[in-house]
Amino acid sequence: MKLYKVEIMLKFIIVFSLFALQSLRADAALIQDKVLICGVCKNVKNAVPNTIQSAKHLGEQFLDYEIVIYENNSTDKTKELFQGWANKDSHVHFISEDLSEKKMAPLFNMKVYNRTEAIARARNKVLDVVMQDKYEDFKYVVWADLDFLEPWSVDQIVETVLHPEQECDAVFANGIYDLFALRDPQFAIGFELIGRKYFQKINEIRSRLTLDPKGAWRKVYSAFGGMAIYKRKALQGCRYSGVVTKDLEKVVTRWLEEARASTEVCLLEDYDHLLSSTRIVNLYLINRVYNRNSLPAKIGMKLNNAHGTGKVAWFSCTRKHTLPWTCEHIPLHASMALRGHGKFFINPRWKSNHP
Repeated sequence: MKLYKVEIMLKFIIVFSLFALQSLRADAALIQDKVLICGVCKNVKNAVPNTIQSAKHLGEQFLDYEIVIYENNSTDKTKELFQGWANKDSHVHFISEDLSEKKMAPLFNMKVYNRTEAIARARNKVLDVVMQDKYEDFKYVVWADLDFLEPWSVDQIVETVLHPEQECDAVFANGIYDLFALRDPQFAIGFELIGRKYFQKINEIRSRLTLDPKGAWRKVYSAFGGMAIYKRKALQGCRYSGVVTKDLEKVVTRWLEEARASTEVCLLEDYDHLLSSTRIVNLYLINRVYNRNSLPAKIGMKLNNAHGTGKVAWFSCTRKHTLPWTCEHIPLHASMALRGHGKFFINPRWKSNHP
C-alpha cells in the first residue's frame, strides 16, 4: 500500500513539474504562437554550429517550436553534425538523402539534373513535413539559408512578427545579394523571361534598386533575402518549382500587363527585343519539345494550357535546360498569390547577415 502511494505521489510530481515547466516557458516566450524553423543545405559544415545556436535561440522566443532540416549529398561533416543534434534534441526533424545527379534527374520535370529543380525538390521535402496535420496549430514558418556564419537577426525576426507594418502573408529579410528571387512592379522582368541576359544586367538592376534600410516595408511579388517568415496557412496547397508553372504563367501575364502601363519597369525593353528577334516555339507535350536539337540554342517557349497556347514567351530554356526554368521561390509565391495569400513585403531593417 505504501509503495502504491509513493508511485501515485511520483506521478503527481512529474505531471505537476511538466505543467510548471510549460507555464514558465509560456511566460518566458515573447511570441505566444508556435513556429516551424526550416532550411535545406549541402556542405555547410562550418555554419552548422551557428545554425544550431541561432535556430534554438529563435525557437525559444516562441511558445513552442520545431526545426525541420533537409540535407543531401554532403561530402563534409554536415550530415553527421545535424544528425547528432537531432539525436539529442526532440525539437529537431532531420532528413538526409544520398542521391547521385544521375538518380535525381528522372525525378525532375526536365529529366536532366539542374540546380533549381534540385533545390525545389529539397524545399518540398521540408514543406511535406511542415504541412502535416500535427502542425495545424503552428502559426509561422521561418525559412533560413543554412550557410550563415554569423548569428541570425533574431531580434528583427521577433520585431517583424510582433509589430508588423502591414497585414502580410510573408515577410522577407533585406538580402539585396539575392536578386534572383526578387520580383515587384519595378523588377517584374526576371531570368525566366530574358534568360541569361538577366545576369548581364545584374549591375543595372542593383543600380536602380533602392531599399532604404530605415524605411518602410517594400511591397513585392516575390523575394527571398536569405530568411523569410510565412504564415503557415498561406502555404496550404502551394509547392516550390524549379521550372515555370501554370500558376506562374497566370501571375506573370498580369505582371506584364501592369508593366506595359508603367514607365518605371526595368528590363522591359530587353524582353521586347527578345520577342521581336528570337524564335519562339510552342511546347507540344508536357516536359517535351520534339526535335529540340534542330532548333536554335536560344529560343523562346510558350507553354500549353487548357485553352491552347500560353500568352507568355519564356527565354530561360536552352538545349540543356529544355523547359523554362526559374528561381524556386517564384512559383511558390505565384501559387500563394492566386490563392489569395499574396501580401508579400521586404523588411529593409531586417538584415539576414548572409556571407
